[in-house]
Amino acid sequence: MYTNNKVLLGKSWAILFSLQLLLGSPLLSSEPNINPGSNSWINQLEQRPTELPSQVKSLDELIGLSLSRNSEIRAQYAQWRTHQDAEKTISNLPDPNLGIGYFIEPVETAQGPQSTKISLGQTIPWRSKIRADRDTREYQSIQSYKALETENLSLIREITSLWVESGYIQSKTSLIDAKIALSRDLEEILSIQYQSASISHKKLVEVQIQTLQLENDLRDLESQFYRLRTKLGSILEIDSPLPDDFLPIQTVHFLYEFSWGEVSSDHPRLQGLEAMLQETGARKASAQAAYIPDLKIGLDYILTDKKVANGIDIAGSGKDPLILSAGIELPLWSWKAKKAAVKASKWQEKKAQAMLDAESSRLAQDYEISQSKLDEDMRLIHLYQDQLIPKAREIEKVMQQEYIGQSSDVFSYTMARQHVLDLQLKLTNAQYSAQLHLADLSYLKGK
Repeated sequence: MYTNNKVLLGKSWAILFSLQLLLGSPLLSSEPNINPGSNSWINQLEQRPTELPSQVKSLDELIGLSLSRNSEIRAQYAQWRTHQDAEKTISNLPDPNLGIGYFIEPVETAQGPQSTKISLGQTIPWRSKIRADRDTREYQSIQSYKALETENLSLIREITSLWVESGYIQSKTSLIDAKIALSRDLEEILSIQYQSASISHKKLVEVQIQTLQLENDLRDLESQFYRLRTKLGSILEIDSPLPDDFLPIQTVHFLYEFSWGEVSSDHPRLQGLEAMLQETGARKASAQAAYIPDLKIGLDYILTDKKVANGIDIAGSGKDPLILSAGIELPLWSWKAKKAAVKASKWQEKKAQAMLDAESSRLAQDYEISQSKLDEDMRLIHLYQDQLIPKAREIEKVMQQEYIGQSSDVFSYTMARQHVLDLQLKLTNAQYSAQLHLADLSYLKGK
């Protein structure tokens, strides 16, 4: 009897293995995947952070360095890769169930006593459930990638703004230094004239006050540049402000070339919300598919010993019965819960659509406002460059001739020269503002 059971058990394992291979075959489905393309900035995030150089020479170099060293964008990158791997956690079939039962009291049948039962069960979920789960993970991965793109755009805008601010501070510092030099020279001349009683005390004090104010403006610019180096140091993940010579010596040089248009539907903030909307659609499909019962297939193999009469095995007995069963899960007790899940997913879909519409409107509004402010700055720039500064220079030349011809005093001539510098300062302010709006427009267009 032991030998017979051993042979029969071997036969049962062969049958069970074949059945498991059949049930475990993957269902036909396409595995979704996000292909970000050959973006160099994505590849850069896969590398180790770049060592901090002693100085950067260009905006592109500073952006690349910030991208390599900034922890926030690296955290977002890790989150996206997490969602990518999470897509692979959805399997086509759940694991099969294998069970072995032993009859404590053998069951006598016409074929002989039944002693052991081996069972194999496999649940086959409805195809739409697997597809909905895969779609949900796929759209979550897309949202994470679009959040990474948005983080990259935000970092580029911030670095560009700080870079432009650096040139603005240096340009403004140069102009204020020139004004201080003029004011000090005038103060020295007026001090001599005051001692000879040629001018009033009031005029001398007014110039002294102007010098003090300009010197304070210069110290304010030094503080502003310190805060800028502190912000950059934080972005580059260092514990102290950047050295004074880390950024190159530059003045504001503005590029006005810009592709006019409107906010593109390819903006990552919009695409991220579009993926959220698609995710809610997948969740709704999953909730609706939950109404459909899963199919259950089972196979029972019963080991039967030969029937014995008077100590002799009866010929033809001992056949092992093989039972194939099928069933479904009846969603009787969870019907209300499934209905509530479908209803909740529909509200989530409406919410996602409303968020997408609101974000689209917000981006369009921000774009129009930034465009209007840029137009205003450009008018000011042309006004200062084409009219006000040239006219002020003409006045400066006239006052210079009058001063040489002694028909005008040094105070009037110096004020004319300072007026030119004042207009150049206003031009620098307008150029700085225009460049910031250009950075905003590039961000809003998703570039």
